[in-house]
Amino acid sequence: MPYGDGNGETPESGAGTDATDEAERTVAALRRAAAADPVRRLPELAYALLALGSLLAGDPDRHEESIGVLGEAARIYRGLAGDGTDQALVGLAVASHRRALGLGVVGRREEARTVALEAVGLWRRIVERRVEGARPELAAALVNLGNQLAETGRHHEALDRITEAVEIRRSLVDPASGAGRQELASALGDLGVKLGEMGRQTEALDALRVAVGTYRESGAAGGGRAAGPRGTGELAEHAAVSFAAARTLTGLGRTGEARPYFAEVAALRAEITAREPRAVAFLDHLLEGHGYRVTRDGGIQQEGTEGADPLGEIDRLNAQGLALADSGRVDLAADTLAEAAALGRSAAADGGTAGVVALARTLHNLGLVRAWSGRRPEALEAADEAVHLCRRHLFAAPDTLRPLLAEAADSLGSRLAVLGRHPDAVAPATEAVALYRQLAHTDPETYEGELARALNNLGIRLTDGDRHEEALAVTEQAVDLQRHLHRRDPEAHFEGLVHALSNLALRLARVERNDEVVRPTAEAVRLLGSLDRIHPSNDVAALAESLAWLAWYLGKHGHREAARDTARAAEELRRRVPKPGR
Repeated sequence: MPYGDGNGETPESGAGTDATDEAERTVAALRRAAAADPVRRLPELAYALLALGSLLAGDPDRHEESIGVLGEAARIYRGLAGDGTDQALVGLAVASHRRALGLGVVGRREEARTVALEAVGLWRRIVERRVEGARPELAAALVNLGNQLAETGRHHEALDRITEAVEIRRSLVDPASGAGRQELASALGDLGVKLGEMGRQTEALDALRVAVGTYRESGAAGGGRAAGPRGTGELAEHAAVSFAAARTLTGLGRTGEARPYFAEVAALRAEITAREPRAVAFLDHLLEGHGYRVTRDGGIQQEGTEGADPLGEIDRLNAQGLALADSGRVDLAADTLAEAAALGRSAAADGGTAGVVALARTLHNLGLVRAWSGRRPEALEAADEAVHLCRRHLFAAPDTLRPLLAEAADSLGSRLAVLGRHPDAVAPATEAVALYRQLAHTDPETYEGELARALNNLGIRLTDGDRHEEALAVTEQAVDLQRHLHRRDPEAHFEGLVHALSNLALRLARVERNDEVVRPTAEAVRLLGSLDRIHPSNDVAALAESLAWLAWYLGKHGHREAARDTARAAEELRRRVPKPGR
């Protein structure tokens, strides 16, 4: 867990002013000695710098100094490692690991990831040399690398590293004495948190419950353990994992099951406070970071829950998440919408239709944003849940849920298609078109644009399923409707018309109406000149690939000038494809 640095020490351990002053004096003396006798004194200086850097890391005001000192230690150890000794290599690995932790704390994520990756590589080499105690350190380094990967948006790589750490920790537990159990619990807690961040709440809960159970076993052993009673650091880690389990259950709408975990957090916090009041600062910071506070009687309560309007907060978080996505900050947007979904589950569990609607709308938005950030399986999970929720409650609130079901079903078709499940994608896409036809019949001004978009998407789904004549007929309807909308409001509908035209050209090519492909392609290319800003939802990469294929097709069939214009448009689009997370 983030509280320690992999060796069981808390940030406060040995971080007093006296100890730091003494370490600084030692470093100063060894610098002078190393200048005179580098062969003998450089190893001592490197070790002293490592100790000083670790002490400085315990002072929030001196994190940057700690990073610099640990960097100096790493440079010395790197030079010493050239002689092939285990001691220098271990020193370099320790310095790199602790420096990566510090870089992560101050938010220098890319640097932290690079240094953490080096630390893992070093510990792997040390494990291969069979140096005693290396495997636990490798596990700690893997967890830190996983955390840094996650912070830079590489969630699946992060999960792989943390899973590897869990397996190492599991193999190190002594079944007779229980040694290594606390470290396993910590790694399982990290795994649960990571799964939760990825939207895999059920798997997250499984890991967190095992972690909490392992901490409880360790606590029950008490003073009978070789290491003696649990320290405040272990108690804080136990509380952090219990808190994660409580939040996960709350997010799943299982608030009754969450209460014992919140009570456990409160009890552990009271025990930490009784032993070492300063040590509770970490836990309080964690609670505050997730919107919780300690009540007067020592309980744990979510901020603003007394007399708060949960539906209003869900609406606010949805608006904030979509605004973040619109600005290109899709990973942060997904986190915001996941928070809204957790509140929505609690609201829906209370039994009101308004809570169900809020949850369904949030899940739909979450699916969209996850798709824009490239998290495709998680996007499908959210979209599928949104559709099923809307269907289940449609008769309770038809006016509200029918438009939402139409939008969610259309999105579900797209989510299935990008995962290669083309036959499955046709049914929700067809459902979306049918629902939008009903809505456009009664309110054409509001829903004709949505119907055109859904028709275009259904044409794609049918093509993917090799139903080409049906796809052509549907796409022709989409183009006719998009032309009508574009005449009415050119600025609002030119993107939709460009996509529909390019898809019509593709559909015509599929049924070998070769000469008819030129006109819609040329019209799409002309319109592309006014595409100034690219929204994350606009699949520019796919459009570029479609135009590139059409350029090849037109050239093959003798339309050379149209082929050249289309190829240039495709290349221009490729240069403008937004990078993930931008």
